[in-house]
Amino acid sequence: AKNIFEHILLSIPLLVVDSRSAVTEVKELVEISREYITAIRLKNANANAQGVDQLELSALFTHCKLQPVHLMLALNLAMSQAYKLGNFITAAGFARRILELPDSGGGAQSGGMHRKAELVLQKSEKQARNEFRLNYVEKNPLVIDCIKLTPIFHGTATIKCAFCGASYQSDAKDSL
Repeated sequence: AKNIFEHILLSIPLLVVDSRSAVTEVKELVEISREYITAIRLKNANANAQGVDQLELSALFTHCKLQPVHLMLALNLAMSQAYKLGNFITAAGFARRILELPDSGGGAQSGGMHRKAELVLQKSEKQARNEFRLNYVEKNPLVIDCIKLTPIFHGTATIKCAFCGASYQSDAKDSL
């Protein structure tokens, strides 16, 4: 999937469009491709990480602008990892976000995740503590540094790719 989204991004500059609506669709396609490439990179890095690092990557994964059904899967992964690590406050946050998602028509899978989220929320609220400190704050708006795969919190200087809009910390300026 990552290769397909990268191919789409690389093909876009060669497109010729003849209407404003087509331009808008192409811009949306750039954003969708960027978000899914970032999400896939985070998921792949997550598979090679352990413990707190894995949880931080999962938490960032939930901030990619994905289709609701994919976002629900990301939130479920992050919630499960947070709960297993004893970060109950963080797990409760992910559970609440799952419960806030509209029913995406996922049927039994969606309903099962909602029930699991309700259970995790109840148990996590009883524990009400985090075992580990994360480089992630649920309520603090963030963007993802697409090189380092780390959060860039609101108020931090960033630079953006002129083509796809990917965000980077300011120390990435003048680098490819």
